[in-house]
Order: sequence, then C-alpha cells, then structure tokens
Amino acid sequence: MGEATTFSLEEVKKHNSENDCWIVIHDKVYDVSKFLDQHPGGDFVILESGGGYATESFEDVGHSEAESSLKFSSNYSRDRKPSFA
Repeated sequence: MGEATTFSLEEVKKHNSENDCWIVIHDKVYDVSKFLDQHPGGDFVILESGGGYATESFEDVGHSEAESSLKFSSNYSRDRKPSFA
C-alpha cells in the first residue's frame, strides 16, 4: 500500500448521497457508493452515517469481521486516513 491520503472532515461530509457515499470506520475512509444496494440491512442504514463517522453503528451491529472484507475489496475500500484538524 502507498502512503495514506489525508482528508478533512469537511471533505468527507460532502460525500453523503446515494451516488457518492463515504463513511469513516476506525479512522479509515471507505467509498461505499457501489455497496449501498447490496447491504443486507438496506441502503438507508449506511446513508444515515454517510459523510461521517460510522464506527459506532458498525460495531453496534457486530460487524467486526466485515471491516476486513471492506479493506480488501477494491470496489469499496479507500485506505485514506482522515484528518479532522
């Protein structure tokens, strides 16, 4: 993996729609736009956290193993560490 890209929270917040949805889980930014219609719980579950932090929601449902899948899926993963300065 190359050097991580840094995003401001303001930039992440811009990606909060059905066609362009990023979420932050454990300080990593994921572009989940193409995953929304495949999510077993429905797209609205992810869209609620779109453009922001999703770690708490993610863990509340018990997705501990799912994050590993996201990291290695080229369709969804954006290994970019956000900067909230």
